[in-house]
Amino acid sequence: MKRLTLVLLSLVFVQILTAQSASIELESDAVGTIDWVAEVLKGGATSIVLLLVGFVGLVFFIERMIVVRRANFIPKDLERQLRECAERSDFDGMSAACQENMSVLSSVGNYIASHKHIPFEILALGGSDLISRAVSRQQLRNYPLAVVATISPLLGLLGTIIGMIESFQKVALMGDTGDASVLADSIGKALITTALGLIIAIPSLASYHFFKSKINSFGIRMEETMDSLMSPWLHSEDAQTPESKE
Repeated sequence: MKRLTLVLLSLVFVQILTAQSASIELESDAVGTIDWVAEVLKGGATSIVLLLVGFVGLVFFIERMIVVRRANFIPKDLERQLRECAERSDFDGMSAACQENMSVLSSVGNYIASHKHIPFEILALGGSDLISRAVSRQQLRNYPLAVVATISPLLGLLGTIIGMIESFQKVALMGDTGDASVLADSIGKALITTALGLIIAIPSLASYHFFKSKINSFGIRMEETMDSLMSPWLHSEDAQTPESKE
């Protein structure tokens, strides 16, 4: 009896799904497909400006994808080489390893190797300043993405307001004899700019925060690496440098 009930319920469920899919197909046939390219072009000059802003945001996104990588900040091989050289107090080897690399860590390692004679506190402060300047410089290059994310919705809203003004002018000219389809087309034309602005702004804002977080994490990792490079042979409680100990 239970099996028969389950079979009947499954048959009813299949029939419901079939009926719903058939109704969806009929509705889609009645409504027709939307030509999004034509709808975007209906936005006029505002849509063109938004497309240009989106293109600029895409260019900066690609640039950030290329630059904001670990290889440009703290390469694994260079980090390992510098740690080994620091444990041996091999400052010449540290400097040679940094000369073969163009990352931020290479600048820090080269600074430590070439200024090993100065006190620990000053050396640590100088290395931290190098890292802070590099992180700040990269954060400044993220701001175009934030600008794109900020102005895109505003441009879309401006296009919507302009479109709504035009649609109300049409209603005022046509009066009671106006066709509702004309008003609907004008409103749809107005709203497309807002949709386009949000489509551009959402990924731009997400990309900005993603790259900002990634750069900050690289900065923290470089600070930790700098401390590990200096700890084997420099200590804040020691008054002598490695050269004076020798």
